[in-house]
Amino acid sequence: MFDFLSKELVRLQEERKIHAFVLLAERERRMREAEESGRRQAEERQRQEEDELFRQAREGDWWDLHQRTIDSYLEDIILSSIEHAAEEQAREEVRRRAVEINDIAYEMESR
Repeated sequence: MFDFLSKELVRLQEERKIHAFVLLAERERRMREAEESGRRQAEERQRQEEDELFRQAREGDWWDLHQRTIDSYLEDIILSSIEHAAEEQAREEVRRRAVEINDIAYEMESR
C-alpha cells in the first residue's frame, strides 16, 4: 500500500510539473503571437503611411510631405521604444512566474 501511495505521489508531482510547464509554454506562445500581431500592424501602418507619402509627393504638397515625414519618423521611434519596454516587461514577468512555479514544485517535492 505504501509503495502504491508513494508511486501515486510521484506521478501526481510529475503531472503538476508538466502542467506548470504547459502553462508557461502557453503564456509564451500567446506573448509571441501578440508581438507578431503588433509587428504586422506596425508594418501595415508603415506601408499605409508610405503609400500616403507617395501619393502626396505625386500631388506636389511638399511642405505637408516634409511635416508628415518628420511625424512618421518620430512616431516610429516612440513605437519602437514602447515595444522594447513591453518586451522587457513581459520577459521579466515570465522569469518571475517561472521562479514561482519552480519554488512551488520544489516545495511539493519536499513534502
